[in-house]
Amino acid sequence: MTTTTDQKNQYAKSICYFLAELLRTRRISLERAADISQKMIDNINLLDSEHDFLQLTKTLAQDFEELIYLKERISLDIGVLKRKDLEDKVRQFVVNVLPNDTTLALNILEEAIKSDIELSELGKKFPEFGQFLTKTP
Repeated sequence: MTTTTDQKNQYAKSICYFLAELLRTRRISLERAADISQKMIDNINLLDSEHDFLQLTKTLAQDFEELIYLKERISLDIGVLKRKDLEDKVRQFVVNVLPNDTTLALNILEEAIKSDIELSELGKKFPEFGQFLTKTP
């Protein structure tokens, strides 16, 4: 439960930092920033994941065009997190497999280097990796 609270605090902080930057550069009025932050705070309890945060930001961006820039940042962060997760899982798998099967380790590393590859694709292409994914959280 504290993890969810920590995430919600992170979402609130990111909104505050974003609005503070807009205020600092005089791209938004104080009243407008207050309206945006009030709407976000009213809905923060509905957020359970970064995806939910992105969806809320997209919805509110229809009323507050300033949030379009925040939406772009969040989308970028989600992509970075997915890639980092993929790299971490591949690294764990390769560490376990390398002593027994160097060819498999090399093949999966070569495939994981590709920028457009996803975790599910790697699991399908390499059944051993797919099994590893189901066993590890």
